[in-house]
Amino acid sequence: MTLSRPERAAVIAGLGAALVAAAAAVRVVRPLLLTDPDPAWALPRLLLTLAAIAAAAAAGGLCAVAFLLWSGSKVARAPLDPLPWRGTALAALAVGAVAAGAALRFTRLSSVPLALWIEDLTLIDPSLALSGSWRDFADAIRPAPFGVARPYGSVGVLYLELFRATLETFGATVFGVRFLSALAGSLSCLTAIVLGRALLPRGGGTLAGLVVAGLRWSLILSRWGYVAIVIAPLVDLAALALLRAVRRPSVAAAFAAGALLGLGAHVYLASWIALGAFLLFALWPLEAGLPPSRRVRNALALAAGFALIAAPLFLLREGRRAPYFARAGDQSMVRELRAARSPWPAVTAAADAIAAPWWLPDPSPWQDVPRPRLGWLIGIPVAVALGRALLFPARELSAFMLAHGAAACAAFVASGPVMQPNGFRFAYLTTVTGVAAAAGALALVSAVPRRAARPAALAAVGVLLVAGALSVRALFLDWAPRLEVLDGFEGHDNLLARTALAWERFGRVEIDPRLVHWAPAVEAVKRVRRAGPPPARQDSRAFRVAPREVPLEAGQRVVARISDERGAPWAVVSGKRTKPGLDAQR
Repeated sequence: MTLSRPERAAVIAGLGAALVAAAAAVRVVRPLLLTDPDPAWALPRLLLTLAAIAAAAAAGGLCAVAFLLWSGSKVARAPLDPLPWRGTALAALAVGAVAAGAALRFTRLSSVPLALWIEDLTLIDPSLALSGSWRDFADAIRPAPFGVARPYGSVGVLYLELFRATLETFGATVFGVRFLSALAGSLSCLTAIVLGRALLPRGGGTLAGLVVAGLRWSLILSRWGYVAIVIAPLVDLAALALLRAVRRPSVAAAFAAGALLGLGAHVYLASWIALGAFLLFALWPLEAGLPPSRRVRNALALAAGFALIAAPLFLLREGRRAPYFARAGDQSMVRELRAARSPWPAVTAAADAIAAPWWLPDPSPWQDVPRPRLGWLIGIPVAVALGRALLFPARELSAFMLAHGAAACAAFVASGPVMQPNGFRFAYLTTVTGVAAAAGALALVSAVPRRAARPAALAAVGVLLVAGALSVRALFLDWAPRLEVLDGFEGHDNLLARTALAWERFGRVEIDPRLVHWAPAVEAVKRVRRAGPPPARQDSRAFRVAPREVPLEAGQRVVARISDERGAPWAVVSGKRTKPGLDAQR
């Protein structure tokens, strides 16, 4: 029996819900209980297994029925109408979104969050050591974090050249270190508008810009995750070039799209995930689209452009100390399957990939607040857009979203369930999320009677503004002050550096090594927090930062007590007078 298009989409939605429910049920019961070979557990094991299967079947069936009923509604089927506003109003709103997005990312950039991400700081010295010539590319990558015994990542020298220019412009300061992340996040508001204009009716780009400007995911990563967020504008520009190639038989545009993604490969590995999405989109059989031969030609040109620009990462490797794919080798499904000796990690990873946007928070507390990445105000329109994409997969917008979703899910599963769902890894999807939310909002507005279109459009904009305001509140009041953020950003080393800087004005400061997690990090934090040359050496006083239990030396007295992030007494600053010139004599 041949299924209709709505029935096929309902089956896909039901299978996804069943997988998520099955994984949740098994986690509640615990896999060991379901696989325990003890004969005494035979009947309980059978009942628990049947209960898990029943829960999965019920969830899948209910989701499929609900989707099938929804598929006949006007929200699911009505064509997307443009917003019923004049072009000047839409333009003003778009400019306001970009301006607000930039302001939110640069406001108090040097102090929110207070602690500095150690991985950022390790790249300062290798960046400033570059000469700006071709000799820098003898090895086209540098290990990250730089200077550790076992680096678990890498970054391209091409990106470090840009970072070096930023540091030389703004200095090795907190602002200088974070500038690129804030700039890329701000630019992504603009590229989201342009991408939305290319994929959606009039007003869709403005809505996409509003979403990204106030998206909590983007706001947080724009303040510290510059390596990840920088590729978001590049991926958007590549998408625009690929759209031109898909709409017209343009091999040059497809090659340009691949070249832009290749630039992203010099910044962060996620550019390879975007390449998978773009190859799938280039080959997608669209309504009234290109014939198969033209689609294959575009995909080959896309891959060629990417390969040409990314080739130096593999060909230029003089003295290389860490592999380019270090992160991928460190976290992979193959390792998880070998360790577990069962398919369970792959099942849970696939289920989490589906559930992550709506129900699962980021497991790294320093990357987000402990709530799902998409709240109701953004999650509902994104769900509407994805539902319409499943219902009409041959449409251009549907293919674009489904290709990105499929590539992200595949990468999610391939990297294994450790530290998932990792919002840092998929930062480039922030603008795709903005376009999806804008598409869902337009679908909701298009479903109302024409006479109510203006109030509905105003309500949609108001909802997006409220969502943005809640994200701003979460950024400044919930995320930045969290103790887990300080811990994840090596808060103790940051605290030691700030303490040392405070007392450097009065004399020499020594830090007890027992307090230090990583000495180069302390020195790097002092360097960027100082924002200038060290103060003139004063030999008349000496200070020591040491654990509380360390006894004082002769002549020392306690001048300050230090509490850790949780307010617990942790260390003391002791000081004593010394004879002028004593250090020089030594």
